[in-house]
Amino acid sequence: MAESNDEFFTSKHKRLANISATANVFAWLALVFFVLQAVTQYLNLTNQMSIQAILEMFKVSPESTINFFLSIINIFLKGIVYWLMLKAVSLGLNMVIETDLNYREKLQGEGHE
Repeated sequence: MAESNDEFFTSKHKRLANISATANVFAWLALVFFVLQAVTQYLNLTNQMSIQAILEMFKVSPESTINFFLSIINIFLKGIVYWLMLKAVSLGLNMVIETDLNYREKLQGEGHE
């Protein structure tokens, strides 16, 4: 039984599985990178200014304060978008492999009857 599975899983399947696993790893790395970048940007602001100074800056120039926080949210959203895209690539390749293996199994089953 194991030998027939090895025959089913060709070098093309292994290559696609490797690409899928790599995309999955890069998805998590991208998410962690962007979250850390956003947290670092936020911490840089809070280290430079106290909460009262941030509130005072908001009273004086609300547009710049809102713009800063929107840029932090933008970084988070970029991370989520990259994560979703790479996860979709990973899952899509896994689905292609699974579909091809299912069709091969079905065709081989019909050939033996």
